[in-house]
Formats: sequence, structure tokens, C-alpha cells
Amino acid sequence: MGKFASKLRIGEKIGFGFGLVGLLFLGVIWQYHSTLQQSLADYQRLQDVYGAKKSYALEIENSMLEARRVEKLFLIDRSEARVEEVGGHVQDVLRYAEELGNIDQSAAKTSSRIKELSLAYNQQFLMIADAWRTKGLDHNSGLQGAFRDTVHELEAMAGRFKVGNLYLQLLQIRRGEKDLGLRREAQYRDRVFQLIEEYKQKLADSELEQPVQEKFLQEINTYRDTFTVYARDVLSNQNVAGGKGPFRQAAHRLEALINGHYIPDLEQHILQLRRREKDYLLRGDKVYVDMALHELELINAQVKGSDISMTDKAMFGGLLAKYKNDFLALVEQNGRIEQVTEEMKKAVSEIAGLVDDNVVSANQTMNQMASDINLSSRENEKLMLWIVAGAVLLGIFFAITITLRIVHPLRKMAGILDQLAYEEPAERMPFVPEGRDEVNSMAESVNTMADHKARFIAWWKMSMEEADVCEQLKKVITAGDGQKNQSLGEAEKELLSAIAARRELLAEQYREISRLNRGISERAERLLKEHHKGESGTSINTIYHLTQSIRNILEMTATPHNSKAMTG
Repeated sequence: MGKFASKLRIGEKIGFGFGLVGLLFLGVIWQYHSTLQQSLADYQRLQDVYGAKKSYALEIENSMLEARRVEKLFLIDRSEARVEEVGGHVQDVLRYAEELGNIDQSAAKTSSRIKELSLAYNQQFLMIADAWRTKGLDHNSGLQGAFRDTVHELEAMAGRFKVGNLYLQLLQIRRGEKDLGLRREAQYRDRVFQLIEEYKQKLADSELEQPVQEKFLQEINTYRDTFTVYARDVLSNQNVAGGKGPFRQAAHRLEALINGHYIPDLEQHILQLRRREKDYLLRGDKVYVDMALHELELINAQVKGSDISMTDKAMFGGLLAKYKNDFLALVEQNGRIEQVTEEMKKAVSEIAGLVDDNVVSANQTMNQMASDINLSSRENEKLMLWIVAGAVLLGIFFAITITLRIVHPLRKMAGILDQLAYEEPAERMPFVPEGRDEVNSMAESVNTMADHKARFIAWWKMSMEEADVCEQLKKVITAGDGQKNQSLGEAEKELLSAIAARRELLAEQYREISRLNRGISERAERLLKEHHKGESGTSINTIYHLTQSIRNILEMTATPHNSKAMTG
């Protein structure tokens, strides 16, 4: 770690420290971004899947409600345009169901069932529309129009047999005739003539066919003429033979004509039949069907029991049978419509159930996922806070570590410089060769200064020892013979020791010069590899060759003591 740190400059160390802290906070930012992206992705999935499920389910429900609304409008106004409109809403349901099925597998099953039910609903509605076309989209078409036309024919034919007022009028005439015979007063004759004129007017106002009216008119005229003769005889107090005469036969013929065109209570029963028909069409209760059929039976019985012609009876029977068949066919269509309507209701109810289940499921899942997302977000938030705290602590740790690696060598260097000022330093700064750290370079310089001072002191001590040895040697030479040999030997040892110390000092100086020269040579060689041009390149090349020359000189002056330094 120390060797790696020495390869970096102080600015690079500071930059490295800030870079580490920056990387830590980038990690925090990345964690925050990842948490945010995960939350956004979860919410997006929530929206894309379950939100879409809910949305499409509501669209299906709305389209189905619109189809049902138009269906009700069709039953009210029975417009063909409503049929196409219902089909359009069903197509919307199918389209939204298809979109719902594309979301996931569970939605695909629901979608398939909804499409199946929607198609069934549409098919059933088309069956209802066909049934209504058969029944009649209005009162003039279909079965409604058919039995309406039939009953109108019945009413028109009944008008031909509407002679009840003529019969009553005839009875009034016969009453006046009897009163005249009993009381023989002219007022009763005049009363009969007045009633005959009223009879003619009622005959003219009736719905009887023209030939029939002419027969009635002929007989009433015959009656009037014969009654005039009878009245003259009565008023002249002649014998009238009990009120019998030609006028009486004419009255009997009129009565026979009336009976041949009279069905009792026919109009009343036809109106009652129409009432029961309207009750059924209005309320749809089949009890009115039985009532209408009962009225038909009564009319048929009255027709058969009347004195009308067989041809008229056959016509009445045919119209009554046709009305009955058309009316019962309409009832059958209503039953079919009710049955298909129930099937439609079941299909719509099942679709509504599927939609509701889908919405409820989507809401539950959305709530659960929202809760899970919130829980995950809180956990990620706690994790991010721990990461931030860890990043801050690591940042502080790296800052302190880098600061100590800068400050501690400087503090130690200050102590060595203090020693250089007042004493010979005993320790050296840690130094890494080829280090780029400024503190490392300063350590090299401080170590060099300390080495120089140590060599200077050693040189000074050696010089002082040589001087002392020489002084002692001089004293020995001038001294007497008794102690001369002994003192000379001691002086010789001290001199040899001083010479050895000098050689060692020289060898150390030699090694230092070699080291410095080698450093200059290496730096010059690196500069040459950078391909400097011009004067700079020439100077660098010159320096490099000078270092080689110095090396050669040092090799030539090498001694056994310093040759090891050269090779090193």
C-alpha cells in the first residue's frame, strides 16, 4: 500500500480520495436511482396490468349497459336502426374483451367467456328482433297488423248485421198499430206514419248493403200502403177482423228480413274481444288470452245460432278462425320473446358478474401490490440510508487515511530537519525509489542532507583522528628508545584504523556519486525516449552521454572497496 501510495503525487492522492468518496456517493445515487426505477417499474406494471384490467372491465361494462339501453329503446320504438346500434355496442364489448385477454393468462380466460356470452347475447337479441318483425314492429305490420285487419273485417261485417235498432223501430210501429185497433183514434195512425218515416231514416243510415236496404224499403212501403187502408177502416168504425190484414203479413216479412240479418249482442262481444286483446298487448298477462278466446267462442256460438245465411256464417267463421290463429301466433311469439329475453338476462348477468369479479380482483391486487411497493420502498429507503451512512464513514476513513499518509511523513521529516539543525540524525525517512510523491522526493532530499552531514562529521572525525595519530607518531619518534617501539606500534595501529575509515568514507562517497549518476542517466534516457526535438533534445542527449562518461571514469578509478558499489 505504501509503495503504491508513493507512486502518486499529493494532488493525485487528494484527487484519488475525492474520487473514492465520489464513487461512494455515485453508488448512493445509483442505489437511489435503482430504487426509484424499481418503484416506477412496479407502479407502471400495476398500471399496465391491473389498471388496464380494471379499465377494460369498466369499458366492457359501459358498452354492455349501452347495448342494454338501446335494447330497451328497441322494445319501446321498435326501430330497425336500434338493431344495428346494439350490434355496434356488442362489437365494442368484443374489442375491449380482446384487449383484456392480451394482458395475461387469467384475463384471457375471462375475456374468452365474455366474448362467448356477448356473441350469445347478440344472437339472442337478433332472435328477439326477428320475433318482433314476425309479431309486427308496429300495429299495422306482422301478426299485429294481420289480426287487426281481421278484426276490422269482423267489425265491418258486423255492421252489416247491425239491425237491432230497426227491429226496435218495427216493434214500436206494431205497438202503434195495436193501439190504433184498440182505441180507434187518429193520433195512433199519425204516430205509426211518423215511426215508419223514422224507420226509413234509420234504414238509410244503417250499414246494410244496398240490395238489402231496397228489400227492407220495399216491405216497409208495402206495410205503409196496406196499413193506410187498415187505418181508414178502423177510423170509420168498420169491422177490422181482429187487426189482421195484408199489413200484418208485410210486418212479418220485415221481421223475417231483420232476423236474417241480426246476431244478438255481436257488436258488444266484438268490442269486448278488442278489449281483451288490448289488455293482453298492454299487460302481457296470459289470463287475457283466455278471456279473448272465450269471447271468440261466444261470437262463434252466436253466429252459428243466428238466422243469417250459411254464406255469411262461413265468412264469419273464416274471419274468426283467422283472427284466432293470428292472435295465438302473436302470443307464441311473445312467449318466444320472453324466453329469449330471460336467456339474454342470464348472459348479461353473467357478463356483469365476470366484470365485477375482474374489477374486484384487480382492486384487491392493486391494493396488495401498492402495499408491497410501499413496503419495498421503505425497505429500500432504509437500505439507502445505511448506504449513505456507510459512504460517509468510508469517505471519512479514506480522507483520514490519505491525510495521515501525507501529514505523518511531513511530521517525521520536520523532526529529522530539527535533528539536522542541532545534531547528527540517527534515522532516515522511508524512501521508495522511482516514487512520484512530492513527500517521497522531499524524503530523498532530507535523507541526502542527513547523509551529507553524517559524512561530513565522519570526515571531520577521521581527520581529527589522523591528526591525533600523526601528533602521537611525532611524539613517539622524538621520544626515548625505551617506549618508542611500543608507542610506535600503537600509533601504527591507530593510523591504519584512520586510513581504513577514510577508505570506507571514500567508498561511501563513491557509491553516492554512482547512485546519483545512475539516476541522472536513467532520467535522461527516459527523456530521450520521449523524442524531444531541437535544442532540448540535443541538451538531453549531451547530459546522457556525460553521465556515461562519468560512469566510465568511475569504473576506471574503481578500487576493491568501491567496485561493489559500481556493479550495484
